[in-house]
Amino acid sequence: MHTDRQAIVAAQHSPYRADIDGMRGIAVAIVVLFHAFPTLIPGGFIGVDIFFVISGYLISTILITEFETRTFSYGHFYARRARRIFPALILVMGATLAFGWVALFPDEFKMLGKHIVGGSTFLSNVFLWFEVGYFDTAAETKPLLHLWSLGIEEQFYIFWPILLALAFRFRANLFWLTMTLLALSFLVNVGGIRHFPSATFYSIASRAWELLIGAMLACLSLQEVSVFFGGMRRPAADGSGMQTQPLFDSNSPGGRNALSFAGLALIVLACVLVRGGKGFPGWWALLPTLGAGCLIAAGPQAWVNRVILSNRVLVWVGLISYPLYLWHWPLLSYAQIVESGVPAREIRMAAVAGAIVLAWLTYKLVEQPIRRRGARHPAVAIVLAILVVVVGAAGAWVYKNDGMPARAGIVENANFQKALILVEDVANAAACKKRYGFDTIYEYCLMAHVDDAPTIAMVGDSHAYHVVAGLMKYYTGQGENLVYFGTRIPYIGVQPGLNDPYQEATAQMLELVLSTRSIKTVIISTILKHNDESPEGRLLIEQFRTTLQQLRDAGKEVIYLYDVPTLNFDPRSCIKRAGIPSSTTNRDCAMDVADFNKAVQGHNKIVASVLQAFPSVLTFEPARYLCDEQHCLAKRDNKLLYRDTNHLSYDGDLYVGAKFAEEQQARALQRR
Repeated sequence: MHTDRQAIVAAQHSPYRADIDGMRGIAVAIVVLFHAFPTLIPGGFIGVDIFFVISGYLISTILITEFETRTFSYGHFYARRARRIFPALILVMGATLAFGWVALFPDEFKMLGKHIVGGSTFLSNVFLWFEVGYFDTAAETKPLLHLWSLGIEEQFYIFWPILLALAFRFRANLFWLTMTLLALSFLVNVGGIRHFPSATFYSIASRAWELLIGAMLACLSLQEVSVFFGGMRRPAADGSGMQTQPLFDSNSPGGRNALSFAGLALIVLACVLVRGGKGFPGWWALLPTLGAGCLIAAGPQAWVNRVILSNRVLVWVGLISYPLYLWHWPLLSYAQIVESGVPAREIRMAAVAGAIVLAWLTYKLVEQPIRRRGARHPAVAIVLAILVVVVGAAGAWVYKNDGMPARAGIVENANFQKALILVEDVANAAACKKRYGFDTIYEYCLMAHVDDAPTIAMVGDSHAYHVVAGLMKYYTGQGENLVYFGTRIPYIGVQPGLNDPYQEATAQMLELVLSTRSIKTVIISTILKHNDESPEGRLLIEQFRTTLQQLRDAGKEVIYLYDVPTLNFDPRSCIKRAGIPSSTTNRDCAMDVADFNKAVQGHNKIVASVLQAFPSVLTFEPARYLCDEQHCLAKRDNKLLYRDTNHLSYDGDLYVGAKFAEEQQARALQRR
């Protein structure tokens, strides 16, 4: 993705290859099309993996050539990297930050500031890795998400020159060094993809093998190797001994053509067969990476490389591939943010067209002039590095100041925007965890009065958490002490899945609730929707019944909270973005109640049938107060009740809690 063509041309062993630019053109095209029209090329994201192989090959060719000729300099190497990488990166990050100032809500702008820091330090992959979680925002709403791949490459450019320098210093076998590192990285990849999918996707340790495939090809093209490594030892024609002859040289056009067709076929298969999800990279990443490797190894004279990859259009796209990659995602992401959902096809087409124009202008007016003049003026690289630091500092400032909520046009809807932010009582959670000896991230609790014995326990997932403030307010006023235990499925007997520490913690918390005598009332709430159409679904129904039975046998009063309606729109669409016209701003901030009733009809029927055997179990339905006869509302009394499609805001929490209090007080009066 990020090459230095001038250095490649200058390298004696590596003349410029138009077919590699054509490969880059294909790679960026399928990535852009996948992001704009995901169903068109389902596996289009594998274009990034093609870039990795190309980058590994080109950068290793430069490095090995310079080490062999003893012309390598860390200063010159990183100056070339700066002149190649920084200009377009600075421009795109600066433009993204500027538009965010106008268009983004404080929480969104704060996140963008964080990602600006990640992009400027080439740690985007690490930042995104640690963001992955239940409350992580959608990938489509992160305008700089795509910089994770740049982070992988730049981290490779840090350690790879050092390892090569050591290899040359101690006369190590470069091919074996490369193959060993490649194998280790690939083992980390396939070993971690099942249990640690996010880390495996974003970590340099599990991605380096893709760049090392390119490095291996560079070793093969620049150094003599045996038949096991791509060449064949044969008697020299002049009788002077044995010599190495490449398996696919200019005298073997059939072999080169076969290799190039195989490479193209592997890439096409990857585009068709590979799907996003927890299985990638894993073994699936072999398709695009080996495909790219075959095309590089086939050489520029192979038919596919000469006729298809060296086509002028593909080469032109390849020349602008780096700025095109940088520009396309912020445009598509901002379209998604402004439209509060998937933009219309015409908008996505316009975003792609705009990205192509911006990429060409960036290439002609920014990249080329700086690269040409920068070689004569070493200070250019220093200035570019300073500008990267300045942009990163601006992002840090935005993050530190919580997304600059006092910006003109943004402050007008401050109350609505605050509703979008998850409210957490960190100090209370820490004190509660300390009381119960919870020492892992999988155990979570809140408590009204940490030093006193609990009398009310609320058990459930985030769909219990988003009403805990309102319920805690009510019960505290009644002289009770509510403790909330954050879990997964709050049922007794649910077996933890493989490496599922959350459900293991859930079992411990439920046992704690059963054994604590001071707890008289237990409230259960979960996002889980019951169905009896599968063995797993029927088992969960039985576990729900078992939980109610054991709680009743333990003398606990039980209250079952039905879930809130899940919106079919983003509540952000209820808020007008200053100066940004949007075709999907939801002025009514409501959905048809019929859609909600249809979605929960089966679940509610199952719950009702289970509760028939437990007439003492009380229930509470938030939908009675969030919906009227026609609509379910996300906004009431000029307050936003939701922070996303299925979680209440803090205002919504208090509103539902107040209605819960009214029902409880009415029940108390009836008992009298």
